[in-house]
Amino acid sequence: MKRLMLLGALCALSGCQTAGADANIYGGAFGQRVVGNETYVTVSNVWNEMDALPLADQHCKQFSKAARFNRMEGPRAIFDCVR
Repeated sequence: MKRLMLLGALCALSGCQTAGADANIYGGAFGQRVVGNETYVTVSNVWNEMDALPLADQHCKQFSKAARFNRMEGPRAIFDCVR
């Protein structure tokens, strides 16, 4: 019974590791958040624009567009979605 409870607790805790994250490209405790619409996308918790580009491109492709880097604001990469 203790093993079952321990296993359940471990499963619950591992699910919290990236709760609220859309991706986890670095494999750390906190993942990346992708937020935007058909004209722009922001990828949070990234080191540089090249790490964020695949996530931004995936978002923009929903609107038949491609991601074009705009700027970095601290740990956030901001892209425009362009045709």
